[in-house]
Amino acid sequence: MKHSVKVTVVSVNEPCSAGLTEGRSFIIRDKGCMVLENSDNICPELLNSVFPACMAFASGGNVPWENERGEAKVACPDPFSRVVVKVERLLKE
Repeated sequence: MKHSVKVTVVSVNEPCSAGLTEGRSFIIRDKGCMVLENSDNICPELLNSVFPACMAFASGGNVPWENERGEAKVACPDPFSRVVVKVERLLKE
């Protein structure tokens, strides 16, 4: 992979059963393979939802439905808590 990716919670409609709150973030860092950092309270459902955008951004690509390059908004599938996150490509360190 070429880049690391940051995922930040931007809104929560109702309390998240995994405990996520607005402002919480985690990094998927490129260390030869993709490694989750600061990933407490990240449920498999949210990780599954953000994974396609994360892999696209990590490999230098984009998602066609977003205006900003290297950035996307993704929602978890829970219709009640409706956690929305911003996925963004990080510049190389």
